[in-house]
Amino acid sequence: MAWMRCDAMIKGWLTTAMEKEICGSVKYANSATEIWDDLKERFGKESAPRVYELKQALMGTRQDGTSVSAYYTKLRGLWDEIQSVLPIPHCMCEGCKCGLGRKLVELKEKERMYEFLMGLDSEFSVIRTQILATKPTPSLGTAYHLVAEDEQQRAASFNKKTTQEAAAFQAFIPAKREGQQQKKGAQRTNKGALDNKTEHCNFCGRDGHNQEGCFK
Repeated sequence: MAWMRCDAMIKGWLTTAMEKEICGSVKYANSATEIWDDLKERFGKESAPRVYELKQALMGTRQDGTSVSAYYTKLRGLWDEIQSVLPIPHCMCEGCKCGLGRKLVELKEKERMYEFLMGLDSEFSVIRTQILATKPTPSLGTAYHLVAEDEQQRAASFNKKTTQEAAAFQAFIPAKREGQQQKKGAQRTNKGALDNKTEHCNFCGRDGHNQEGCFK
C-alpha cells in the first residue's frame, strides 16, 4: 500500500506537468514507470523534424517591440528544448584533459549570444555594436544584462522627457488662455472705439457720440 501511494503521487506529478494531449495518451498506464518509459520512447530520442522546427522558430524569433526580458525568456525556452533533443557531445576519454567539452560549451554559449543580439530591435543598435566590439567577447549573461540596463536607462529618459513635456504643456495652456482673453479685450475695445467713431450727433454736428450723450 505504501508503494501504491508513492506511485500514485508520482503519476500525479507527471500528468500535472504534461500538456492535455500528451496526458490523455498515458492516463491508462498502470504505474509511473510505464508513463516514464513511454515518454522516453516518444520524446527522449533525437528527432530531425523537431530539431528543424525548433531551429526554424529560433531563426524567426525577434523582439518586435516586446521587453528584453520577454524576448530573452522566449529564446531561452527554445534553446533549452533544442538542448534536450540535440545535446552537446561530451568527450568520452577517461580522465579527459583535452578540454573538448568545455570548448564546445563555450562555443555554444557564444552562438546563443549572437542569436540574442541578432533579434534585438533597431533601437539597441548602439549597445549591440559596443558588445560586439568588446574584447574578449562577453558571455550571454553579460550581454543580456548590458542590454537590459540600456533598456532601463532608455525608459527612465523617456519618462523624464514625458514629464517635462507635460509640465510645459500645462504652463502653455494658461498663457494661451490669457493671450486669448487679452485679444478678446482688445477686440472689444477696438469695436467700441469703432462704434463711437461711427456715431454722429445731430445736435452739435460732431462725430463720436450721439444726441443723448451730447454735453451741449
